[in-house]
Amino acid sequence: MSIRWERFAGDTSTFALRLTFLHDPDDGAAATPEMSESWGALQIWVDGKNLCAHVDQGETLHSAHWYFLPLLEWLCANWDPLLHEERLPVGNKGVRNAADVQGAAVAASYTYDDRGERGDVLEYQYEWQQRHSLWAARDGGLLPDVRLRRLRDQIEVAWASTPLAGASDVQFLAPEGTQFVDPQAVAQPLYEILSCAAEWLHERLPGSKQCEELVDAVNDLRSPERAEQRTAWVAGLGSNQKEIVSRWRRIRESVERAGTKAGAAAVDAILGPRSETDVVLSGSCAAALLFGSAAPSVAEADALSLAEHLLEAYDPAPADGLADAVWDVDLDPRQPPWKHGYELADELLEEFDEHFEIEPWKSEIPVEAFLRDHGVRIDEIHLSDANLRAVSFVSEHHSPTILLNLNHWSSEMPPARRFTLAHELCHLLHDRSHGASLAIASGPWAPQAIEQRANAFAAFLLMPPDRVQSVIASSKSPIREREGIQEVARRLNVSQTALVDHLWNLGFIDEEDRPRLRSAVSGLSSADFM
Repeated sequence: MSIRWERFAGDTSTFALRLTFLHDPDDGAAATPEMSESWGALQIWVDGKNLCAHVDQGETLHSAHWYFLPLLEWLCANWDPLLHEERLPVGNKGVRNAADVQGAAVAASYTYDDRGERGDVLEYQYEWQQRHSLWAARDGGLLPDVRLRRLRDQIEVAWASTPLAGASDVQFLAPEGTQFVDPQAVAQPLYEILSCAAEWLHERLPGSKQCEELVDAVNDLRSPERAEQRTAWVAGLGSNQKEIVSRWRRIRESVERAGTKAGAAAVDAILGPRSETDVVLSGSCAAALLFGSAAPSVAEADALSLAEHLLEAYDPAPADGLADAVWDVDLDPRQPPWKHGYELADELLEEFDEHFEIEPWKSEIPVEAFLRDHGVRIDEIHLSDANLRAVSFVSEHHSPTILLNLNHWSSEMPPARRFTLAHELCHLLHDRSHGASLAIASGPWAPQAIEQRANAFAAFLLMPPDRVQSVIASSKSPIREREGIQEVARRLNVSQTALVDHLWNLGFIDEEDRPRLRSAVSGLSSADFM
C-alpha cells in the first residue's frame, strides 16, 4: 500500500509518533471523504517501545491502521486536560497510574457540582477517561490502551495490553508500563503531527468544513488565552471544565483582592503569568499545584486560606536552610516507591548523622529539631477537609514551610505529628520541581507514588534499622508480642501500626505476624490487613 503522506516527530527513546496516510482500502465506500483521506498507520513510541505493535490473527504488525481523523479531533478537543490535569478521578488509594483507572474501585469516591451537590461517580470516572484515554478516540479502530495525564511537572504516559472487546485475536505487544516525560517532549511531537496532518487533509479537501474546523482548532492551541484554562486544569477545582475554570477564576479574583497589601509581586509569585503562547505549560504556579493535590471538591474557603498562607509567606529573598540537602529525584516506575523512600532517608541519615545523634537516654529521632535548625517554618492551619493531613511549599519566593491541618486526626497525637513532619520533609527535599519549588497537599488525592515514597521516607527516618534493632534488644517483651510493639513504639515515639508495617518491611517480623500484630494494636480484625 503506497504512502501518500508521512510524518515522524519526537525521540523514540522518550516519546515519539509516526503518522502515515495511505490509500483507503475500501476506496471511500465505507466512510465520508474526510474519513477516507485519513486512513493510515500510527506508531506511538515511549521509552524505546512501540506501543502500537500488535499481533492480529497471527500476523505481527508494527502499526495500528484505521481512520485517524477522529484521533486528530480528539487531541484538539482534549488538549488542555490531557496535558495538564493531574488528579485521578478516584483518588490515589489502590491506583498506581492513569492505566489503573479502568478497573479502579469507586465506592468511596465522590464529586460535587457547582451547587455542592453530590455527582455521579461513574459519570465522573467515564468523563475523565474520555479526556485521557486514547481509546476514547478509536471510533471502532484498533488502538493500544494508552493514557496521558499531568504528574506535577511531567507527563505520565501509562499503557497496558488490555484486550479490546470483540477483538480477541488482537494482542498489543508492549507489556504494562509507565514513563514520566517532560511536557515539551510530549506536546511538541503531538502538536507537530497534529498541525501537519490537519494542513494536509485541508489541502486535499479544501472545501471541507470539517477539515477547516480542524485546522482552526489546531491554530487555537497556540492562543495566549489558553494559559488560564491550562492553569485551571492543573488546579483541578472541580470535575468538569466549566466548574474547573469558573472556580479558578473566583479563587484568583479573591487572591488578587487579598493580595493588595502583600503587593503585586506576591500575587504573581503564587498565581503565575496570565498568558503564554506555547502549547503546554512546562511548569505551573504554586497555588494551582497546591489545589491540584487536594480534593476536587475542596471548599473555596479552604483554597482561599491556603492561598492566603502563600501570600503571607511571600519573601522576595527567602532563606533556604535545606538547600544543601535538596535532591529533586524523579519517580522511577521500575522501583517500588517504598524502597526508594527508604534509600533516600538512609542517605539523609548518613549525610547529616551529626544532626540526628541521639542522647544515650533517648531513642527517638529528633526530626522536628532538624527541621527548625534548617529554617523550616512549621505552622498550623484549620481546613475543613479532615482527610488533608498537611501542606508543604517552598520556592524562590518562599522559605521551606510546613502547614499542619488541625482538623486532621494526627494533629493531636505526637507520634503521628512527628510522622507527618518527616513525610513533609521528604517532599521539601525530593519533590521540588527542578530542585527549586514545591507546593503539595498531602492526602488521599495527592499522587500515590509520591505519597508512598514520602511515607516510606518518614518511616525509615524515624525508625532507622540500627536504632530499631537496639531498642528491640533492650525491650522487656518480645517484638512478636503486643507488649513488645507497644514498648518499642513508645521509646521511638512512633505509632504502633507504623512500627508493625516497618518491622515487616525490614524483616523483623514475618507475613503471619503482621496482620495479627496490626489487629492487636489497632483493634481491627486481622482480616482487614490480609
